Amino acid sequence: MKKVLFLIILIIIGGVIYFHGIAGFGPFFGPDGAVSHRSILSSTDDIALHDVDGRGTNYAFTYDGEEFRTMYSYGCWTIYDSYKITNKHDEKIICQALIDEHPVYGKDMVSYRTPEDMAYEWQQHNLAYVYLPEGNAWRTHAANVDLDPYDQGRSFEEIYEDRTGQEFDLKEKVKESLDDGTFFDKVKRSVLN
Repeated sequence: MKKVLFLIILIIIGGVIYFHGIAGFGPFFGPDGAVSHRSILSSTDDIALHDVDGRGTNYAFTYDGEEFRTMYSYGCWTIYDSYKITNKHDEKIICQALIDEHPVYGKDMVSYRTPEDMAYEWQQHNLAYVYLPEGNAWRTHAANVDLDPYDQGRSFEEIYEDRTGQEFDLKEKVKESLDDGTFFDKVKRSVLN
């Protein structure tokens, strides 16, 4: 009984650490719960960001042999299928390449966003993608990160509450997943692998 209680406490603590992104712990997990690979980028040139149609809105870049689409529109970058990229260092380099092409205003609409704060927002989207169940509309939205002034500096919980209109309660989410039998799958996906 003590071992089971200890394991449950350990899982809950690990989940809290993961969902809050403490000390960069959370961003090292990929969308399938696997530990993400090491950084493969050393400069912005490595992704070969390019304007697809010459209009300054539709772009593409290459990461780990895969082409990703991205769009710049109304002061916002959207990276499609961004959940596939989970390395924090590489996210910063990609964000710097985007900023070099079209800077994005900060929340105050005076300053500009940095690669670090854009990568932080990207990581919050990745957390949502890992945590939310398949079929959830917000999970589908979280697969693509939209780097705009509005979400600058906001945590996973703040974004969740804004999008759903509900307070994020970790205890409630753990209870729900225990009740529906998905708790250990979520833990395995997000913490133990």
